[in-house]
Amino acid sequence: MTSLNRDLDVVIVGSGGAGLVAAITAHETGAERVLVAEAEGVVGGSSRLSSGLVMGAGTRYQTALGIEDSGEAFFHDYMQLNRWNVDVAIVRRLCELSGAVVDWFGDLGVEFHEELEMGFDEITPRAHVPIGKGQRIIDVLHRECRERGIDIALGQRVDRLLVEDGEVCGVAVGGDEITAHAVVLASGGFGASDKKLEEFFPSAAATGRAWYIGADGSRGDAVDLAAQVDAQFIGHDRGLRLLDTGFDRVLEALVPSWMMLVDHDGRRFINEGAPYGLLDFAVRERGDSAFVIFDHGTLHGEAGQGHFEPVRPGNVRAPSPHWNPDTVEMMLAAGQVKSAETIAGLADELGLSPSTLTGSVERYNVCVEVGEDLHFAKSPGSLFRVGTAPFYGAELRPATVCSTAYGPRITPDAQVLGSDDRPIVGLYAAGECTGGVVGAQYVGSGNNYANCTVVGHIAGAAAANAVLTQG
Repeated sequence: MTSLNRDLDVVIVGSGGAGLVAAITAHETGAERVLVAEAEGVVGGSSRLSSGLVMGAGTRYQTALGIEDSGEAFFHDYMQLNRWNVDVAIVRRLCELSGAVVDWFGDLGVEFHEELEMGFDEITPRAHVPIGKGQRIIDVLHRECRERGIDIALGQRVDRLLVEDGEVCGVAVGGDEITAHAVVLASGGFGASDKKLEEFFPSAAATGRAWYIGADGSRGDAVDLAAQVDAQFIGHDRGLRLLDTGFDRVLEALVPSWMMLVDHDGRRFINEGAPYGLLDFAVRERGDSAFVIFDHGTLHGEAGQGHFEPVRPGNVRAPSPHWNPDTVEMMLAAGQVKSAETIAGLADELGLSPSTLTGSVERYNVCVEVGEDLHFAKSPGSLFRVGTAPFYGAELRPATVCSTAYGPRITPDAQVLGSDDRPIVGLYAAGECTGGVVGAQYVGSGNNYANCTVVGHIAGAAAANAVLTQG
């Protein structure tokens, strides 16, 4: 039996959404001495940089709109999209508790736009859009930590787990050690580490264009820490990538839906207005490369001035940061966009089959004429004729890394599993640093924030209950 004389009840590694929710929930559950250790000099991790959408089922916000939903329905959608290739039990708990956690945010003071958003391609809208985005959620959680007396130690990068009699009993920052009854890893993903991207998310690194939109502190610390205690890992080569021209590092989540998107054969293969998670999956199936096709008339008309769908609650319709006349001219000069006076000529420039691309464009224009996408059911409002020279095209690769999904495997109570399939006493994990919760198919806007906050809630409660049981 290990000593119960510890400095703290619970130590949380990381101050993003997962870490702050875990800290607050641990304190609510009865852990009195809770500390959050943050490697960077600012609270919030990647969560503060996010749009902050949170998926939740059966929330009071849905009820106010007359939307009937449940954790069971969410679980069904989640598992079907992932073909059951995730850790089922923890995903079930995530779905079941998601609505309560969204409502809990509201109780703490987070305000949401009245309108909900479809996160992916589900029938029921369950992506809740916070006013003030992810930073506002972090602000509310940070305030709650201060009011509860939960300390957040900034600039403290944990580099070692303390172990006593086979149980995790604290953390160390260099030569400084602090003991605790439970440790929660919530340090985010590893997108800011080129080495770990190559090792654990090779399909992102291999595009040659990989860049990460998250916090600089997301270097995979949880992977290193969990490896010290022989943890089990899951989720190799999983994560979310966005399509990228390689021209710059300006975030653009969606391909503007007014474009054509074709594969290496020059054929359309998807509704161009599809959610980014589905685009990532579909392009991965086609060698991690695709091509956008459009014409001069559309670029300089309504579409190039900001006609694309959807518009998120709280946002206004605006031109694409890349696919507007001025930026396209710069991409042409840089060689990132090709142009030609004919579709066949454009195909030659892009290395595509001239006859196939010409046929695809002709078929697409038939859809425009009849006002119906006869192949992929794209919204008629996003159908624009490709018929006015010059014609443009560019190769896209899924290289903007939004999140990673490899990390320690956890139980339904967010306890880290060892390589021998036994839970590691004293060690829990939540959020982007874990594996097995977010699958090969990203469920959509709000998937990551739900993973962070709901599993953070689970981890905080479980860690606190373990402390209470001990003492």
